[in-house]
Amino acid sequence: MDADRLRLQYQAARHEQGTLLEIARIILAFAADLDDLTREICREIVERHGYEHIAIYLSHPEGHPPKLAHGARLGPNFPESDATALAAESAARSQSTIAHKVNAWRVAVPIEDGKTTLGVIIAASAGPDADAHRALALCKTLSRLIAIGIQNSYLRGRQKEMADQQEERGRIAH
Repeated sequence: MDADRLRLQYQAARHEQGTLLEIARIILAFAADLDDLTREICREIVERHGYEHIAIYLSHPEGHPPKLAHGARLGPNFPESDATALAAESAARSQSTIAHKVNAWRVAVPIEDGKTTLGVIIAASAGPDADAHRALALCKTLSRLIAIGIQNSYLRGRQKEMADQQEERGRIAH
């Protein structure tokens, strides 16, 4: 019996490692476009883990509630208004949250760069508490990777702005 349980744990760990590698590949491939980045990350997580709901919300610099960047399988079981409220709560407290409903769970994890909250990742699905705790652990790890992707996207945007300004200065000087 223990061998079967260990085999299942090993398979789950390999599956999660595969997810992390694929998300890292997505971050490298879509570093310049935040919309494509968030869409592809959500698609990959749903495809690999089958969650009924996955969404990435991005924070506003002025302190407004996080705004949905991309979500997959939004629907009546977890309306966008509920997801937005959960994202706002998690971002405001800078804490991960597990919410349980009848035969379902919802997880919210802040996406942080060490000093600021860049956004929130939310996952929800039907299933036992053990699934929620696995999703929470996965989302915590993914949030670190997603933070790198968001920062890269912001830096690429800033780099493009600076290149455009330099080009404009060159034209004016010429």
